[in-house]
Amino acid sequence: MAWFSILPESLAFIETLLVRFFLILGILVIGPWALLIIYDMILYIFRTATYEIPYIGGRARNRPRPRAPSLRVPAAVEAVEAAEDTVEGLKKRLGSTSHGDHVTIEHD
Repeated sequence: MAWFSILPESLAFIETLLVRFFLILGILVIGPWALLIIYDMILYIFRTATYEIPYIGGRARNRPRPRAPSLRVPAAVEAVEAAEDTVEGLKKRLGSTSHGDHVTIEHD
């Protein structure tokens, strides 16, 4: 550190302490995110590898093959259709008679 130090030789320990402090802060900030990314990669590889294994994998339980996340934004038409389906399902649920309650929905 002596070649690149801006402090006199007697105060070089301050520079060393600051370097160590910021390295620890960097590890504390970046470390958890790096661990999450590594965990996610291992989980994805495990799920993909075990997909075909009976009783463990997804195919045995009629689940879709694991896919990597997509950054594609769903189209507005798809969102509107999904909302309409949800509203229709809620209307049917409210329109059914359960527990003796008679709820009717008036359509506009």
